[in-house]
Amino acid sequence: PGLVALEGDAAAAYVSDAAWAVRYAAASRRTMVLRVAEVVTRTLGGAAELSSFIDCDHNHVRAEAPGWVHRKGAMCAHTGVRGVIPGSMGSWSFHVEGRGLPAALASSSHGAGRALSRGDARRLIAPAELRRQMRGVFFDPRLERALCDEAPGAYKDITQVMRAQRDLVRIVRRLRPLLCYKGPG
Repeated sequence: PGLVALEGDAAAAYVSDAAWAVRYAAASRRTMVLRVAEVVTRTLGGAAELSSFIDCDHNHVRAEAPGWVHRKGAMCAHTGVRGVIPGSMGSWSFHVEGRGLPAALASSSHGAGRALSRGDARRLIAPAELRRQMRGVFFDPRLERALCDEAPGAYKDITQVMRAQRDLVRIVRRLRPLLCYKGPG
């Protein structure tokens, strides 16, 4: 994240457009959650607990003290603000609450972050290695070649990332992946 100076008509237009994009993305996430909740209710007979919905993004510009803050690949971690920090498709993800650390502009990472570029991951991680890394997580084996660039080994160790930002967020719960779905294309 970084502090940015925003002055003039072009800056006002940018902030307006960026705010529109953030609102559109939030509406899209909420719509997806509601549709999934309908399917879960219809097929399993249970009801989704929508109060547990966590809506966080990792690309926005906002007016915050001491100025405009641009978070790209980072999420808001103001005190008590809920967030989700994903690991990889085969490692833990975390529900967190922000601690509001001013020195970090009340921000935290939004995920494990890549250790390998997509191209390097495709070259270095073979399907057999993907299967080993994904042990215990269901995925469509017909897509294993396409999934190699997203293999757990292509990402940093989420446990180390969480340890490094313990002053930024408080872990509320850990989530273990059971299923990985990647659509066609």
